[in-house]
Amino acid sequence: MRSRHLSLLSASAVAAGLSAATAAAETLQLEIVTPSGQHYGAEQPLGQSFDAIQSGVLPGAEPAREYLAIRCGGPWGAMKYHLELASGPGFLLRAKGDQLLLELQEHAVISEDSTISAMRVHCIDTEPRQVVKSLTQVELERGRAAERTLQLDSGYQLTYRYTP
Repeated sequence: MRSRHLSLLSASAVAAGLSAATAAAETLQLEIVTPSGQHYGAEQPLGQSFDAIQSGVLPGAEPAREYLAIRCGGPWGAMKYHLELASGPGFLLRAKGDQLLLELQEHAVISEDSTISAMRVHCIDTEPRQVVKSLTQVELERGRAAERTLQLDSGYQLTYRYTP
């Protein structure tokens, strides 16, 4: 699968619009407001051929958090360590012929900190899990400009601008 790298901008930079140099290129701009009121933004230039673009968690005001993990059965017994994982919105953009499918995603982490802290005698390899939940999907027609704001039942607000 061919993927492109993501260009991330602050929400205010996205709201300010495209520069004259970028205006001629096929571009997707996103503004996302979470239920808690945090703003995220991304600007993604698109090329003629790509299969999918996965953003991962968009950077925002909250940094990634450290979670506890444990590996058992090592030469010195159980070893506890930390994993840094981020939560927040992201997106997946798929190209299929003349169609683009934009999927807004919510990334969350299921912590196992309390389970690991409770292990005294028995040990089971345990790590936090990152889960991705699809919040909505939007179909865009390639070559046809589109702009819309969606208020989702989950409390998220998505504004997208597609410029061919």
